[in-house]
Amino acid sequence: MEEDFSVCRNCKRSVTSAHLALHEVHCLRFLVLCPECKEPILKEKMEEHQEKGHKQVGCAMCQLHMQKHLLEFHEANECPERPVKCKFCMLAMRFSKLRVHEDCCGSRTELCTNCNQYVTRQELTHHKDVCQGQEAQLGEGKKISAPVKKIHCHSCNQMIPGNKYFYHLEECRPVCKPEIPPPTLPSQPAEDQTSRTEKVVRLKTKNTNRFPPRSEKSKKQEPRCSSKTLDVPLRSELNPRTTFPLGDEAAYDILRRCSQCGILLPLPTLKQHQRLLFFPHFWKPCLPHSCTVHPSSLMDEESELIQPQEQSCWATLPDVCLRRVFWWLGDRDRSRAALVCKKWNQMMYSAELWRYRTITFSGRPSRVHASEFESALWYVKKFGRYLEHLEIKFLNPYNAVLTKKFQVTMRGLLSCLGKTNNRLKSLSIQHLELDRLVWRNSIRSSFIKSLSFFLKKMGKHLDYLNLKGARLTVEQGCHVLNSLSYLRNENKVSELNIEDFFSHHLSVYSSPQFNKTMTTFCSLMSLTLNYNCISDELLENLCENNAGTLRNINIKCHIHDPHGQVIWGMSWAKLTKQAISLKVNFFFERVMKYERLARILLQEIPVRSISLRSCYFSDPDWSMRPTLMELLPMFRNTLQKLTFEFNNNHESLDEELHILILSCRKLFYFKIWAFLDVKFVERILKSQEEGQCALRTLKVRIYTNRYETNEEDRTLREIYRKYRKLINSELNYFVIAYPMM
Repeated sequence: MEEDFSVCRNCKRSVTSAHLALHEVHCLRFLVLCPECKEPILKEKMEEHQEKGHKQVGCAMCQLHMQKHLLEFHEANECPERPVKCKFCMLAMRFSKLRVHEDCCGSRTELCTNCNQYVTRQELTHHKDVCQGQEAQLGEGKKISAPVKKIHCHSCNQMIPGNKYFYHLEECRPVCKPEIPPPTLPSQPAEDQTSRTEKVVRLKTKNTNRFPPRSEKSKKQEPRCSSKTLDVPLRSELNPRTTFPLGDEAAYDILRRCSQCGILLPLPTLKQHQRLLFFPHFWKPCLPHSCTVHPSSLMDEESELIQPQEQSCWATLPDVCLRRVFWWLGDRDRSRAALVCKKWNQMMYSAELWRYRTITFSGRPSRVHASEFESALWYVKKFGRYLEHLEIKFLNPYNAVLTKKFQVTMRGLLSCLGKTNNRLKSLSIQHLELDRLVWRNSIRSSFIKSLSFFLKKMGKHLDYLNLKGARLTVEQGCHVLNSLSYLRNENKVSELNIEDFFSHHLSVYSSPQFNKTMTTFCSLMSLTLNYNCISDELLENLCENNAGTLRNINIKCHIHDPHGQVIWGMSWAKLTKQAISLKVNFFFERVMKYERLARILLQEIPVRSISLRSCYFSDPDWSMRPTLMELLPMFRNTLQKLTFEFNNNHESLDEELHILILSCRKLFYFKIWAFLDVKFVERILKSQEEGQCALRTLKVRIYTNRYETNEEDRTLREIYRKYRKLINSELNYFVIAYPMM
């Protein structure tokens, strides 16, 4: 017996009548019908369903708004701005421009390797099948004749093979019949016959002045083909050369395809091209039947008729100069220039042009930057084998969609680069900020996995690695760094930049895993890191493994980084003793108090540069004077660069700064943004003129509490006029007054 079915009033599904009442009770209690897709959804998951499935989002390429669940299909199949590849050249471009490009690209010719004929790209696939079939017949012993173009004869109205057309004309054309213009080539328009006939007459008139006309008596007495000298008709009789006025450039705008090789050429050039192609034996001077021509005189006449075109200076440009020209061109201009000739095309693939590359990905959805992900992949597949220095930037990702697209692109890019490249020396991937919410856990893990796998393959080649601003956990960061020494106990990286490589608020100095990872670096010349990574164990490892090569240590100390650890001066002294050429540069961000600075800037450190920046920090109880008078003079024998940006509105520091500059005899770079007196600049220039300091760069921004700086500007102009000779000869000078209201 068949059961009866009824439709539920809530979810609109068919349910057996026996269970309808029970189903409706359960359905009304737990389920609700989605107003968009009419699907039953759990009440507690209705908001999540609306957020994931029906939220209005915009396509990053065409800016069209649609529901979220339709976005993926739209980007893959419907978007007019989606990236696609040309089926002929595999160049990535927008779908809206694909048809125009393929029409142009498919019209280009390529050489068939089987028959050595030029065939258009559109017909190349079918042509290769024909060529392969002919090769198979040749393998069986069958003789195959080459295809011959047939030309229509106007005299007998027959199709004659092109290689026999000349001999056919001699037999077919009546003696007394007036000359008939040559047949129209397939690429020439039929409507030009009348005008061409008139031009033939004019050309004949010119030629008759050049050669003496034959008498009628000689015509009657000499039978056809009785003379040993071949009776060659005039060139203008067989294929007249259409002359174009010098001012008329319209003829050169008409492009026609050659019926023999398929090349697109301007109309005047095409006629010369086809004359040489179809009738190469006609390209000789026309002489009377009674004359016997010596080969040398024939060559002289031919050289008079055919004057080679003067080559442009670009054709003889040396490869070194041409390579330099290409080096200054962008990618689009290089691609266009490569189409000019074979030499320029070969120059396009010169390794020197593609050694350095910076790939920038925009973090904002934009139609302008829609295809940059696909273009990056295309570049690496095309020229990745030449890369030696690669820099990748991802600017402030806007949402998870873009981070996912970046992760997929980087996976393909690094994978292709790992397979084709064995000369990469430098890799820089900066400011990824992987701890932001736009990086979901799965996307972040996939990217770290791809990067680690790439470093395992390329670690033995890398000399420079910059992962500034990655912001990873200690475990993730150590996993990436350990990839450089995969299957080896050490790596050969000489320059390592891990500034902001770990997330803020992490006490990396207390991690044994990080200290163990740093022991694998044995050839470091330059190391850049945060102060929250510095520990006695790290300094000891550097002393044991890198003392002979280490030259620079750049340390950044941020207010949000833990910097309360105690570092013994003996550790710095031991490292300085072993690494004789070591120079340490400190960069402080909003760490301005004397107590904190004194704990970090130990006397045993060979400090070369100090930067103190905290422009908007203002505390009445804070004073910069102890730092300038007591702490920094300890490094007067090594200090070479000083940079200050602070708010000293509550105290005057002109005298202290001047004394500090005079005490540091090796100081050559001084930059300060602070509240200063204009006369401070004049005092510095006077000391420079007297030889008390050796500055080469002086940059000063003088803050004022007034809206107008006219008085300060006038004083600065007077100071400049007074010391103009000194400034122009010795200093990189920049001084300005700036209102802070």
